[in-house]
Amino acid sequence: MDIVHESVPIVGAVKSNTSSYSTHFTKNFNVDGSPSSTDLESIFNNPQDNIDDIVAYSKYCYRKHGIIMRVINIIRDFGSTGLVLDYPMKDKGVRKIIENFNKRIDMEQLVKDIIFELALTGNVSCYDRDGARVDIYPIDMIKVIPLITNNKQRIAYKTDMSDISMDDYGNDINKAIEKAYPKEILDAQKNGREYAVLSEENAYFVKINASQYEPYGVSVILPAFEDLSHKSLLKEAEKATANDIINKILKVSIGDKENKPGPNLISEYNNLFAGQSGSLLATVPYYVNIEWIEPETDIFGQDKFVEIDTDILNTLGVSLTLIRGEGGGNYAEGMLNFTGLVRTIEGIRHHIPCIIEDLYRKELVRNGKNPDHAPLVKFDDLVIDKSTKTELLLNLFQNAGLPYQALYEGCDMNWDYIKLMREDENDNDMDETFKVHTMPFQGAGDGQAGAPEKTDTERKTDKTSSNNDAPRTGLKDTNRS
Repeated sequence: MDIVHESVPIVGAVKSNTSSYSTHFTKNFNVDGSPSSTDLESIFNNPQDNIDDIVAYSKYCYRKHGIIMRVINIIRDFGSTGLVLDYPMKDKGVRKIIENFNKRIDMEQLVKDIIFELALTGNVSCYDRDGARVDIYPIDMIKVIPLITNNKQRIAYKTDMSDISMDDYGNDINKAIEKAYPKEILDAQKNGREYAVLSEENAYFVKINASQYEPYGVSVILPAFEDLSHKSLLKEAEKATANDIINKILKVSIGDKENKPGPNLISEYNNLFAGQSGSLLATVPYYVNIEWIEPETDIFGQDKFVEIDTDILNTLGVSLTLIRGEGGGNYAEGMLNFTGLVRTIEGIRHHIPCIIEDLYRKELVRNGKNPDHAPLVKFDDLVIDKSTKTELLLNLFQNAGLPYQALYEGCDMNWDYIKLMREDENDNDMDETFKVHTMPFQGAGDGQAGAPEKTDTERKTDKTSSNNDAPRTGLKDTNRS
């Protein structure tokens, strides 16, 4: 522990340590796993050669940064809704086969898993186990082959990283594990091949955010890597500063203007506390004052981190309002940014219907049905809660001058038809025809609303009648006298 004494006019012994503020940024503090600036530039310049690093850091950010987890989960949950099956033929047998298939492979969860992989890594590789289930393999186990057959991208599985026989679970389990792997992988391992080329019929591969000639896609959070790294750096800076400074500065004030200390006295107290740590009990005379100095370690402040979070969300096309109800103060701003999120989701799930339709066709063939009777698959448009959407539209219409057409179309009405109907009503003066009905006790429009007033006699009669059932008192020769 270093001691810093207060300087006095006559003598002073000031011993200071090197400031963490000045040395922090001369060191590499990427101990949190975030890439350095050089690594980031390498990733942005040539992502195809850094796919493993991109995927690894994307998964790391998903686990570490809550804001990234919420964005990915929103994309997954919104994107997996509204799956619609359009059957070309009214065949109950086909419907039953498809329903059983959906339950067997848990189609709802499969769609979520595919969207999750695409959003997080930019790629997804699926393998149909002949209708029993659909596997999803980690992208770092997949090698994209520069070959497309029948308009399908061919892929291979890296067998050199699959340690199937490393663990021993007993003969029965070991044999079951071997049977659980696709035949192509087992054959490649048996023959010592580095890659197992997966079946064209059973394997599927989808990528996003990449050109046709680029083998791999990239995650939607790749553009946010720089801001995420910046946020991690600031956190590490504050943590390092706190660790270096807090509880390391002990201020010892000796004497005052009337009692000026000598060098020997200062030296004695310096030696007294040198090398001490933890809780201390010190008994000193009245002219010695000892206190801990706790420097301000909140270097950057909360606003700086909020600013970075906003930059991250803007990069991802999602508003802070939509994520956690902040930033705009109302839901309207979240709705305006909802369009960007919808476009991201639509781009991610664009290829999923083709995979599902192919799975359905193969399932019908396995059951002796015509594959042309397989349903067509599509996703409904993404919408927020209808009541919330209607409330927002009305608010914009009343307070922000939203056009009539936007209001009606936002409520899923046919604008052209509504306009023609309204014009017809105006031409035929239908307001008089459809006058509001007079309701009971509403009066005849003369301002006398409510129940008819009663006369004094009627009121007294009602009061007397209401008292008939009440016990009467003052009666002679009764128990109520």
